[in-house]
Amino acid sequence: MKHLATGLLLIASLGLSACATGGRESQQSPLFSAGTALANSIRSRAATDGAPKGRIEVTRELLDKTPGAVLQVVPDNTGLQDFLQLVGRRNDPTPGTVEVWQSSDNAQIILREGVLVGTKGLTGDMRSAQAATTIAGFDGQGGGGERLITLARLDGTAQTVPFSCDVTQLGREVIQIVDQRVTTHHLREDCSFGAQRFTNEYWVEAVSGKMRRSRQWAGPYYGYMMIDRLKG
Repeated sequence: MKHLATGLLLIASLGLSACATGGRESQQSPLFSAGTALANSIRSRAATDGAPKGRIEVTRELLDKTPGAVLQVVPDNTGLQDFLQLVGRRNDPTPGTVEVWQSSDNAQIILREGVLVGTKGLTGDMRSAQAATTIAGFDGQGGGGERLITLARLDGTAQTVPFSCDVTQLGREVIQIVDQRVTTHHLREDCSFGAQRFTNEYWVEAVSGKMRRSRQWAGPYYGYMMIDRLKG
């Protein structure tokens, strides 16, 4: 199981780079290109011993020098960080815009209106997930309902699980994103199916309605990840 490329910090030791054949600096993924401020800053830290250590303090200056939208992802199990770039966006008949974000070694997370609905390249991928009942709960009233989530097993098969979920409004909360203080609606989603339970948290910007921060479950093998929309 490979780790992420040394040019960007690890997103998780569980194998975000499992789908890559060589997530190294020579692959030149978008955030990895020469002259990208975030990548250069991380390279300078990794150069001393050939391995990334610690955390990068993201500044407005770094973001301004980095083209395109930037997502920071920090998994609970390591606390290390990676920076993902938006590589695709689409709309379909289901509520919410779908966005595809790509890591430094071409693994991906798929978000619908900020709600995690798929992963590619993690251990035990979330192959698909419904999000309509979750998104409906962002209207200020809360709510919930059944969410079908298809999870990959380690033997290559997959199982679709009908989770029962409740979305609760927790009130307004001001959060810090780099140098910005953002007023958000804080929501909690509690989901269960038998003994399997998970809880997601969402911070939706009050003015724009855009998801700025979330802590979301990516399946039983991977666990939770903290997602911050830094730019775009």
